Amino acid sequence: MVPFDLPLVVATAAVDVARGTTIAIVALLVLVLVLGVAAFVVLFRRGGDRASRGTPSQATLESTAAALLVKLDDRLREAEHEVGFAVAQFGVASARDFGDALTTARLKLTEAFRLGQQRDTAASDAEQLRRRNTLQMVALCNQALASLDRFDSEFAERRRTEVDAGHTASALHTRLGVLRDQLSAVLLQREEATKRYGEAVLTVVTKQLTQAETFLASAEHGVNDASPEISPTGVNAVAERLQAAASQLHRADQLLATSAIALTELGDAEVAVRRLRATSESDLREARIAVDRAPDPTTGAQILAAIAAGETALAATAVDPNSQRDPFRQLTQLADAGAELDSALATARNQQQRFDHARAAYRGTLIAARSQIGVVRELVGRGGVSANARTRLAEAERQLMIAEAETDPVEALDAIRRSVTHARDADALARY
Repeated sequence: MVPFDLPLVVATAAVDVARGTTIAIVALLVLVLVLGVAAFVVLFRRGGDRASRGTPSQATLESTAAALLVKLDDRLREAEHEVGFAVAQFGVASARDFGDALTTARLKLTEAFRLGQQRDTAASDAEQLRRRNTLQMVALCNQALASLDRFDSEFAERRRTEVDAGHTASALHTRLGVLRDQLSAVLLQREEATKRYGEAVLTVVTKQLTQAETFLASAEHGVNDASPEISPTGVNAVAERLQAAASQLHRADQLLATSAIALTELGDAEVAVRRLRATSESDLREARIAVDRAPDPTTGAQILAAIAAGETALAATAVDPNSQRDPFRQLTQLADAGAELDSALATARNQQQRFDHARAAYRGTLIAARSQIGVVRELVGRGGVSANARTRLAEAERQLMIAEAETDPVEALDAIRRSVTHARDADALARY
């Protein structure tokens, strides 16, 4: 680009003419021409080797975006543990700004994950879309991280002059007692569940409760260790220990809540299995009639394959009073077979029939999706999970939200099935 403003040159020339400085005008035009040629040469050369020197490659950009996604996701998980402590230490008003910043950062991360999913599923020749999405992902992550850095700096400065450590410690003691009561209640729920369900289905819950117990014990030790050093007046150098204890209490709170929900959903899953089995039996009767009316051999073969899958799922989920059950796995088996039957019978059903079958299948598939998502969240919480796995998890969560908000039962069922698919992909990538 020529580094001169043309209107300014014209205006200057007019003034010079008015002043009679012809020689100056000629010199100026020569200078413009020389600089213009030089600029063109520079731009031409830069354009020729931009890919190799000036602009990072797509592979480099994607690697940067992946690292930022993991960093921001982990950072948000850590920051969310601090909200309770911010309330206890600085009051609701101060913590509200922090909470708003976390919400904004989480929205940016969600959008970055969505762009990553869109990029990963784009056609291989859609280079511009892939590059644009990746650049936007990098920008969103950097913006969110900068916002969190600002709050970290502000809180660190305020904690250096914290004078109300006694009140904070008291609040943490109270919360510790509440969470210990919750732990006892959830442990009792789990003991009851072991009488009905297989050990495998309770593995995640058992691990979460063990972690919750560890966090509570560590938090109690931290508060007790800091309490003797707290003075009624003046600055107390215990803020970091109290912050660590509050973070551990928050983690324990989340684990207890997640465990309680999972145990409750076990009962919901059992009910859903019974309903889905009844729906499957009805679908099989319909399919056996439809196969005789199939318009062509290909459709008939598709219906026969769906019948075989449905019969296999029913046999695998038959109630055995002497065995411990895994209703989540049973739901997955029935939901997969149901999806195959729905596809095979789609052309034979009218709109009302499609709505009725979608409503019947939705609840069970919803519980299966939540269960699978919960397992992957637990894997991500351990750390070290790739950006690809987190992207698929985010997409599974997004499809779950779409399904829950959808009023059309067929569209809702399609969305929840997509959620299950993405959650399975995320699980496989997280374990890879």
